[in-house]
Amino acid sequence: MSVAVIVHPGKVGDLDRARSTVDEVATSVGVARPMWFETSAADPGPGQARRAIEEGATVVIAWGGDGTLMGVASALVHGGASLGIVPGGTGNLLARNLGIPLDARSALEVALTGPDRGIDLLDVYLGRGERRLSAVMSGMGWDADMMGAPEALKRRVGWGAYVLQGARHLHERPMRLRLSIDGGPELQLYGRTVLVANVGRLVAGLDLIPEAQPDDGLLDVLVIDPSTPRDWARTTAGILRGKGAETDPSRTQFRGREVIVSTNHPHSRQVDGDPVDAGQGFRVSMLEQALSVRVPSE
Repeated sequence: MSVAVIVHPGKVGDLDRARSTVDEVATSVGVARPMWFETSAADPGPGQARRAIEEGATVVIAWGGDGTLMGVASALVHGGASLGIVPGGTGNLLARNLGIPLDARSALEVALTGPDRGIDLLDVYLGRGERRLSAVMSGMGWDADMMGAPEALKRRVGWGAYVLQGARHLHERPMRLRLSIDGGPELQLYGRTVLVANVGRLVAGLDLIPEAQPDDGLLDVLVIDPSTPRDWARTTAGILRGKGAETDPSRTQFRGREVIVSTNHPHSRQVDGDPVDAGQGFRVSMLEQALSVRVPSE
């Protein structure tokens, strides 16, 4: 097994200490010293991952936030190398959904010794020729407004920054949405946010879409439209208890392999927690079993 580690320098703190930790864990499990690459503003992971594969890596470990993770993963889609994950961001949502530990040393042990699990990915077309890969969920509206939390606030209060940012947008009017699932007839409905998800668990153990699984070959579409304080309270309570959309009239859920979402006016959008340019919708298609990920042993 040949291993490469691709690190986001801004997410790991002391780089020398991080590299020492990688070498110590590798030695403890009998793995040769991994190759080491660092991301940059110009290349957030894909280029380094391709270089690692060219140099013979069979396991490529991404150490950083969800953006770094997807940058690395984009070079491994339907390839022979497995992805290891060392969470270093604020959300770390794919790691949470796959049960990967959030501390670096334990996550490295999983990446070096854990079994492979094939997971689906989502192909997100944003328009004007722009595509993104999504392992977690993409959205438009209120959830994307939350993802616009300033970096300084995230460093200071962690994922609570998203809560504070979201509170600033609670009173915005709902979007008028048009949805087409698997080429079916266009559905019209209102929503404050629309999410297209591969997995359903958020930070703090909140299970927004309990039915969503990363390897079921289906995407889950969730429209949330609470109108009154009572609606917000019911929706929040249902999410806190891990209840599905069938228990809440303010949540509407669909499943399929492709969805087209459109609106009349541009709205905030996000892909796996990273804000992208505002737009009038997106198209999301399923990429079944597109990525092999190292996960904890059962």
